[in-house]
Amino acid sequence: MAFYLLLCSFIYLFSYHISLTVQEQIEYECVDIYKQPAFQHPSMKDHQIQMRPSAEFQATLSMESETSEMVNGKSEERCPKGQVPIHIPQSNYTNTLIHPEKTITAANLHYAIIKTFDNSTKKRYGGAQALFNLYKPKVLENQFSKAWIWLNHREKDMISSIQFGWAVHTGLYPDDHPRLTTFWVSDRHQNGCYNTLCRGGYVQVHKSIYPGMVYDKVSVLGKKQYDAHLLVGQDSRTKSWLLMTRKTLIGYWPSQIYSMEGASQVYFGGYAGGPTGAISPQMGAGTFPRQVRFQNKLACFMKQLKTFADDGLSDINCHEYEEYVNSPMCYDVWYRQFELGRGETLTFGGPGGECGMI
Repeated sequence: MAFYLLLCSFIYLFSYHISLTVQEQIEYECVDIYKQPAFQHPSMKDHQIQMRPSAEFQATLSMESETSEMVNGKSEERCPKGQVPIHIPQSNYTNTLIHPEKTITAANLHYAIIKTFDNSTKKRYGGAQALFNLYKPKVLENQFSKAWIWLNHREKDMISSIQFGWAVHTGLYPDDHPRLTTFWVSDRHQNGCYNTLCRGGYVQVHKSIYPGMVYDKVSVLGKKQYDAHLLVGQDSRTKSWLLMTRKTLIGYWPSQIYSMEGASQVYFGGYAGGPTGAISPQMGAGTFPRQVRFQNKLACFMKQLKTFADDGLSDINCHEYEEYVNSPMCYDVWYRQFELGRGETLTFGGPGGECGMI
């Protein structure tokens, strides 16, 4: 009997130790929904959380059917009722790469994108979406590589911006997995940051999908492809900017903090960089898109490119966009419209290396 009790005690202590070890590896914490970082800003004192898009906003969404497997990370509820998951950044993360660039040709930052022409008509976009192909580009310490959408509004030297997609970012995260990632900065506050890393800004509402979440299945070139849908749009009723996957609300940037009335610039594509002087990282699948021509061997792609305008969510107008690559030795972009059997497809990427700039 004594041996049995001793054995049970050992099993309990061993299991407890394992439980603590697993717990220590968890990269998010469950916090009271009203005590997350967004509510530590004075402007958010009386804010009422928006738990779902307004009916008016929902009516503007028109999701296309898609045969490829949709990946949103693990779907189980991570937090108890009344709490939300907040990503915990690795402890040695610094702010050196937090703020967005004032010019698109900043040193050691590499773009392979399509972007709207200079907006002489003062057109305003109320958001954008894409179906993001998931890859795992190779990066070194403190480097990043992203599949990304920018919603920018520029007034002279001031910029407001919401950016989102997936990122492999070894300065922000403890590994090289692609993760749902967001960035914002407001001309009102000039204290923008990734995900939930600063007071005010992004409000998390979903209990399992959150910025910082790992996409646990990634594509292999020429083999099975995995995708994730992401959308950001301004709710016409609340004026907040909503982050969604399909018709599921993940979180939002409240109008009290982020007051931008429409974006004047929209970019889609790849973005990579890191400390000056280092070898530049891979982008996308690590291949040039024009070298991978067969439909079953696409380079990293984005599909279902849409923006919000006065008539709701609609396909982008190819005549409003131009291709832009600032390091053609290392990266490229290829926008293919209505390819047979695939619709419009934006492919981008490259091997990185010692990259010249133009």
